[in-house]
Amino acid sequence: MQEQRIGSELGMLNNLLKRQMACQMQGEEISHVTGMQGMIIHYLSVADGDRFQKDVETQFRFRRSTATGILQLMEQHGLLRREPVPHDGRLKRLVLTDKALALDARIKQKLRETEELMREGISEEDMATWFRVCGMIRVNLENYQRKSSEETHYDQTIAEKRA
Repeated sequence: MQEQRIGSELGMLNNLLKRQMACQMQGEEISHVTGMQGMIIHYLSVADGDRFQKDVETQFRFRRSTATGILQLMEQHGLLRREPVPHDGRLKRLVLTDKALALDARIKQKLRETEELMREGISEEDMATWFRVCGMIRVNLENYQRKSSEETHYDQTIAEKRA
């Protein structure tokens, strides 16, 4: 019997989810909006107060470069704009355009439909277990990455002192 691997299963689920979203969006006025862009639109539409790129990075656990690329593409497609805030000229808040706000209701509907499809036939108890285990896996990965990042910084600091 083949060994079950978390990473392989998550990769397959990710691919299936992307295909599902593409199928649901086909022929829609929102077909040019990727699943991730849709999730960012939803996140920004329900947010209380100003949101910045750093908030998107934190919410979706993106690296800065990944968030920059997605947000720049959303700007190019007229889905959002960056506006300076009065108290700090360096900060740019993310503002959804009227175009994005008009698409938001359809995006929310498609996200709800996909969520219902994925939960079909799965008990609430099993869903609670799924989310609990996913949370544990996330913590394991985040702790490792944080530790690895700290060790790399420590090694670089020692190397600089020796030089």
